[in-house]
Amino acid sequence: MTRITKETNMAQDKPSIILISDDTAINDAVRGALLPGDDIGIEVQATTLTAVNGKAVKLAEEHDLIVFRLNPQTDRAAVQELREKSGGKGTLLALSDAPISLAEARELKKAGIDEILPFPIPSSDLRDQLLELSGRPLQLPALIDRSATRPGKVIAVAPVRGGIGASTVAINLADQLQGKTGMLRKAAQHRVALVDLDIQFGTVASALDLDPSDVFYRMATETIVPDRTFLAQSLQSHDSGLTVLAAPDKFVPLDAIEPRQIDAVIGHLQREFDYVVVDLPRTLVEWIGPVLTRCARLMLVTDTTVPAIRQARRLIDFYGEDRFDLPVEMVVNHEKKPVLPASHHSEAAKVLERPLKYWLPDDPRRARAALDRGELLSQHSHGALSGALRRMARNLLTETTATAEARPASS
Repeated sequence: MTRITKETNMAQDKPSIILISDDTAINDAVRGALLPGDDIGIEVQATTLTAVNGKAVKLAEEHDLIVFRLNPQTDRAAVQELREKSGGKGTLLALSDAPISLAEARELKKAGIDEILPFPIPSSDLRDQLLELSGRPLQLPALIDRSATRPGKVIAVAPVRGGIGASTVAINLADQLQGKTGMLRKAAQHRVALVDLDIQFGTVASALDLDPSDVFYRMATETIVPDRTFLAQSLQSHDSGLTVLAAPDKFVPLDAIEPRQIDAVIGHLQREFDYVVVDLPRTLVEWIGPVLTRCARLMLVTDTTVPAIRQARRLIDFYGEDRFDLPVEMVVNHEKKPVLPASHHSEAAKVLERPLKYWLPDDPRRARAALDRGELLSQHSHGALSGALRRMARNLLTETTATAEARPASS
């Protein structure tokens, strides 16, 4: 075993990382992702997790984060042994430079890996993960004074087919994620941003009676990578408390937008809001990748017809190419949850390799009334659809909070 470099940890409260990798490109990328002001100690060992063997427990006790190059065939047993002997100490981040299946990713996470990222990965994304998982907050100024210490959770909503109502789900889910309390439900517990990434045919602005935004048009035509000030000037406030980044009313060629631009938009919003709900386009484009990388959940909106389920399976596989451990949850729209699942429901879950988790009953009269008035369902409806969306939001709030609390807290 050859040690490449070691930067000793001079202060007891200074987070430290141990990087275990025999790949020079990974080692250089991890060291290069950290900035001088991040104040994180890093030790690099040119070996494999399996080869470290009995020393791994000591490394977990001495470091806040263990980063290692993933070998799916051999590292699962090593991770399990480490978790059993260390009592859960240390956070594990695996970097995979080879494709792995969703099933393999799930098994590795069950074994005890906290996060799996594909390699190569943009340096900014890698830095964000290193800072978060090691317990060091992002050292960036905020547009708004925000008391939260963790990056906001990104919830993406994607349609399986046209006309399925994914934008309606995204809009009203964002509203419910505010977690309003009180008799009149006016006190929001969470700050929520809603982003319409259907840049050619987005309907969020009209559904909320807001003006279209030219932000994506300017990004495309002027090659702008938005900074905090540019983004702040593009956001709109809705009466409900939502902050909205709407789609433009001018035609934008899909290939004129770059992944780094979308990554900047979502990254800045994560630093300012507790939840960022992204209404994805039906079109599959390269710049969706940064959204998927940052996702806490991808909500796939479908119905239970055979063509829709087949298309959903294809989309899950496609999205999985960008992030193999992407948490995808199925939302069945326009259907009331059956008391007993029919055979085709069970077969659909088997094909999708996940349950049909959320069911939103059909309520066309109230949904149409809200759309025509530029209102949210919660503003004038207490029907079954509004209630189902509220329950879905509560469940997401509970699950994403539990996931965040399972990781080391930022300080």
